[in-house]
Amino acid sequence: MSDPIDSSFAGTGHEHDTFDFVIVGAGSAGCVLANRLATAGARVAILEAGRDTPPTAVPADIIDTYPRSYFNEDYMWPGLRVDLGAVGRPGVTPFPQARVMGGGSSVMGMMAVRGIPDDYDAWAAYGAQGWAWSDVLPAFRRLETDWDFDGPLHGKDGPVAIRRHRLEDWPPFVRAVAEAASGHGFPLVDDMNGDFRDGYCRVPLSATLASRVSTASAYLGAKTRALANLSIECNTIVTRVLFEGTRCTGVEAISRGRRRAFRAAHVILTAGAIQSPTILLRSGIGPSGHLETVGVPTLVPLHGVGANLQNHPVVYLATHLRPEARQSALLRPQFNACLRFSSSDDPDMRSDMVILVMNKSSWHGLGQAVAGLGIGLYSPVSRGTVRLASANPVQYPDVCFGMLTDRRDSRRMMSGLRLALDLMQDPAVWPHRHELFATGYSETVRRLNRPSRWNVVITKLLAEMLDGPDVIRHMMIRWGIAHGDADESRMHDVSWMARTVQARTFGMYHPAGTCRMGDAPAAGAVVDTRCRVHGTDGLSVVDASVMPRLVRGSTNVPVIMVAEQAAELILRDAR
Repeated sequence: MSDPIDSSFAGTGHEHDTFDFVIVGAGSAGCVLANRLATAGARVAILEAGRDTPPTAVPADIIDTYPRSYFNEDYMWPGLRVDLGAVGRPGVTPFPQARVMGGGSSVMGMMAVRGIPDDYDAWAAYGAQGWAWSDVLPAFRRLETDWDFDGPLHGKDGPVAIRRHRLEDWPPFVRAVAEAASGHGFPLVDDMNGDFRDGYCRVPLSATLASRVSTASAYLGAKTRALANLSIECNTIVTRVLFEGTRCTGVEAISRGRRRAFRAAHVILTAGAIQSPTILLRSGIGPSGHLETVGVPTLVPLHGVGANLQNHPVVYLATHLRPEARQSALLRPQFNACLRFSSSDDPDMRSDMVILVMNKSSWHGLGQAVAGLGIGLYSPVSRGTVRLASANPVQYPDVCFGMLTDRRDSRRMMSGLRLALDLMQDPAVWPHRHELFATGYSETVRRLNRPSRWNVVITKLLAEMLDGPDVIRHMMIRWGIAHGDADESRMHDVSWMARTVQARTFGMYHPAGTCRMGDAPAAGAVVDTRCRVHGTDGLSVVDASVMPRLVRGSTNVPVIMVAEQAAELILRDAR
């Protein structure tokens, strides 16, 4: 958590440029804002800490419709670690966060799930007036071209392509789990972005048949990049926001070894739910007590900065597949289907759970042979924090998710694990698989997933061994993968499920909420309903950190929606 960023203030010059808008972070939100503001005629600079991926030189692993780019450490903040904060899980763990043009949209799994209308109505109830479902639906429609559905809930001419796999193309394990889910009373939900019932769903993806659709490719194509009023500065790490009084005047950054100031009438932080609050805290905006302890003078006391940190917890139940049940090499993507369901009859807990169905678990030979069900909690109650480790402008913050610290979350994760076990042991699924085992993001798994020729060879060898005699497979799974915990007969024991949830739960890489939107700073709001930071002039935050509460879905498309909505508000204010 306190690893230094690989950069320093050792540059020889202090240069500055002046713009109408400086956007900090070229991720899912930043690329949208750069496009919308620059095409409206404003002079815009977008600053990205990572590398560029211009249209003529997008790396093959980013283009791939299987998310190989997620495993490439060159696209991530190096050495970032977090404390999950879960009961019984002391210590820190690596937490990959994108540092590349397009941000998370260039490395995530391409699930394009909006959530449900109740999510956005809840935002309005938390004080984010103007962000209810009826308010944000036009922005969802504006961003997308849905290949499969039209009508009042879908867009047909937006920059982000949305598509789903046909049922007849689902691989064998996915079809078997669908049959098991149907036997448990779940209907098929063909369009989970327009039909918000619980059920077994075709997963919408932000991808064409041939390539990923990131916000970099969708919003910063050649035509937009050719605009004379748009400046793209990569390998540029913003350290703090500059002020005259409480009026924001720009940002200070390290750009290719030089210390630079980018001056602007308006600064927009789009660096994500970990980095955006960190920049605010370094700039003296946050809880005054915390800022005093690390030696940062308080400029604007906002106790909500870095609070309300949320993430979707997930635990995986995996199995070794029989060869005939594996996904065809002709079908690249990882996600085909999911099961959306409710943990109870409580209206506040409707559609609060998901089971992600994966016919393959990684890009390599071993991943082709291992399938899994990812049990996720879409509406966690537990909260965490982002805090400065020191006043050092190039040091990572202390991040604690507090995951599963509320017992309601643990209980719901156990109920989801119980359903996943029932599905795995259903007669429809049983003929397709061998042993079951719970799994997580161990260091061994991380090492095997890193792209390299060696891992291609070693995973192919391991896959061949697992396909060999039963006794060898039993031994490898029990002691090499499951660490002795592969006794399927015990998996319905409450003690096994409780221990598995506590020991194996991780996060879906969907941090949110740390600069939450609302009209009352006293209640913890950091930005107002137009995404402007309370107590300042000329400073906004537009990314997942403004979400008062996580959506019941993936976060990429909702963040694009937030940026589309915010762009309209910002341009309206500028006019």
